[in-house]
Amino acid sequence: MDKQNWLKQYRTNKHAVWIRCKLTNGEEFNYDKFEGWRQIKDKCEKENLFLKELYLQYRSNKATIDIQNAEGVYLIRSMLGAIGAQSKEYYTIGLINGETVSKKMWITPELVLDKEYEDEIENCFEEAIIYDKTKKK
Repeated sequence: MDKQNWLKQYRTNKHAVWIRCKLTNGEEFNYDKFEGWRQIKDKCEKENLFLKELYLQYRSNKATIDIQNAEGVYLIRSMLGAIGAQSKEYYTIGLINGETVSKKMWITPELVLDKEYEDEIENCFEEAIIYDKTKKK
């Protein structure tokens, strides 16, 4: 991905967790807000595209998401709390294969991988999923 373009955008908001991706048509996107994921989804659906590369980045800490074999990608912001404890904010990323979603929860803003588990597709928000239409059955 184009490092110079990324740095220019990064300097506008150094405290954000960035969603960075490259699409199958070569276009690159860097969003400092979750709403950017919806824009990526809309573009992919309208132009029959998918993700070629996907990263979360906070400052120099870059979480590379391996999407090579995924039929779809799920991304949401989430929060986990417990009585008497401080709540934690996350980006949850899921890789979809069939009816199974392999999810990883990254604590934000630090981008520390905190939890990994498998879930069923029916427990995911459809509006947060981008499918690879060449693989989806």
